[in-house]
Parts: sequence; structure tokens; C-alpha cells
Amino acid sequence: MNQEQIGKWIAYLRKAKKLTQEQLAERLGVSSRSVSRWENGRCMPDFSLLWDLSGELGVSVPELLNGARAEGKEKAGIEDSINVFLVWSGQEKQRKAKKLKHYFGAGAVSLILALLQAKFGTVSFLFPDGPEDLLTGILAAVGILSEFIGFAYIRQNAFMTQREIELLSKNGGTVRMKNGKEMLQFAQKYRAVDSKCYKAAFAEIEKELKGNESVIFSATGDSYSRNELPMMWYAVLAATETRLLIGGQRLKGLIMVRYEVESFALNDITRVEQSGFSVVIHASGMELKIEEGNPEAAAGIARGLREAAGIK
Repeated sequence: MNQEQIGKWIAYLRKAKKLTQEQLAERLGVSSRSVSRWENGRCMPDFSLLWDLSGELGVSVPELLNGARAEGKEKAGIEDSINVFLVWSGQEKQRKAKKLKHYFGAGAVSLILALLQAKFGTVSFLFPDGPEDLLTGILAAVGILSEFIGFAYIRQNAFMTQREIELLSKNGGTVRMKNGKEMLQFAQKYRAVDSKCYKAAFAEIEKELKGNESVIFSATGDSYSRNELPMMWYAVLAATETRLLIGGQRLKGLIMVRYEVESFALNDITRVEQSGFSVVIHASGMELKIEEGNPEAAAGIARGLREAAGIK
């Protein structure tokens, strides 16, 4: 990627939309100086802004980063090779920052407590029967260990495994998945999520697989309704070669929740379409609706599900 070329491309698209740098910055929630730096080729927009920026400028993320509009097969190829890595890179960046914050934060607190204990015996007030030197040593050891773990984590290889690349870059019908972790990984190509609830929902899907049955398509949504009746939250989809599984979180009583799975034969699905922020599935006279985070995610998931189910 040529940073200077991308900057000129951003400036060209902004002017074509008749937007000033200040107006574009306001829509994105950044400063006009940031927009200026992008257009001058001095820096790149943050990963988290690329989807919003491309939407405001009327291009796809791959077209934005390629510095030109793409058409036909070329467009499909670019989306498969670039968009996938952007999704992963943005998530990896957030995940790593969160872990590093925990490691270094815990280490710093422990070292400060060790210093206070050695100087003033602060921690001894909480543990009056404990040997002061031992408490100081334990706190110092925990602090140093946490800091070492943090530095070690920075040095870890951040490249994806071959299997992760497969799950993110292939189309429905070419990858076989047997466990919930892989289903969640595959779903990231449509929508970035990182929630224990989605992991739990896919784990429930995993339990429902029979014998040699495997999943060829998976996706996530905010909620699931059947004939406009709310059914589940943190909805997940998983298509095998013969059926569609929809799982998610359902209330049990007033405050308890449980995870359930519904199954529909692929032969009973007559149509899959996007409707605004939703994916609408017509099956056996029922309308199944999965609410998504944005129209682009809904369109991608609807297209992927149609391919997996062999529906034109």
C-alpha cells in the first residue's frame, strides 16, 4: 500500500462528495488535523475508522486502500485478500492492547505495594500475622512476573495460522468446521465480535452437530426473531450441508439465561435477503430475521448464506 497515493485518493473522494476536511472529520469524530495528515500521506487512518471512512467516501475498504475503484473479478479478489486481514488486524490490535494493559497494570500495582510494604509496612495492616519480609517478597515477585509476562507477550508472533487464514478468507462451502471456536473465527469475516455470549452460543451449536456433520458457514447477529416474535439475543448462524442452525441466548425466568439452538432444513429455505440492518430468511412459511450491526454486514451474511445453501 502506497500511503501517499491513498492520501491523494482520500482527498479526491472527499472533494467529489463536496465535503470539507472539517465536515468529514466531524462525521468521523476526529479532528480536521487528522484528515489533513491522512491526505498529505503523513499517516494512515486507524483500523477502527476505515469502514466508516470508506462509507462516507462511497467506496469499499479494499478500494480505499488500493487507491482506485475496482470492478468485476478484480473487486472480488481484492475484497477477499485485503478486507479479511483488516478485520483480523483491528481485532488483534484491540485484544493485544487489552491484555498488555492487564499485565502491566497488575505488575505496576504489585511493585508499588511491595515498595509501600518495605517502606511503611502498609500491607501488614491487612495481614498482621504474616512475616513482613515474606509479604514484600511475594508482592515484588508477582509484580516482576507480571511485567515479564507483558514483555513476553509483546514478543509473541502476531501472524495468523494457516487455518485462521482459511477460515477468514474462504467462501461458504469450502471450509469444514467442527468446533465453536472455528465457527466464531469464520464469522469474523462478516462482522467483528468478541463476546463470551457469542462463544457460548457457538459452543451450543457445536454440541448439536451429529456424527460427521460439519459447518460450512457461520455468522453472528444482535438478535433473532421468528415471525416478528423475539426469540434470542447474541444470535449465531451455522449452516451444514443439510440444515441451518440458529442459536443464542434466551431468558429463563426473570434474570436467568440459557443458550438454545433451533434447526431448519436447508431444503425448506426458499429465500434469503437483506432488509436494512437485517438478514431475512424465508423457510416453511416462516420469516426468520437476524438483526445485524450494519447494512454491509447484513448484505455479506445474506450472500454467504445463499451460497452455502445453494440458493440463487
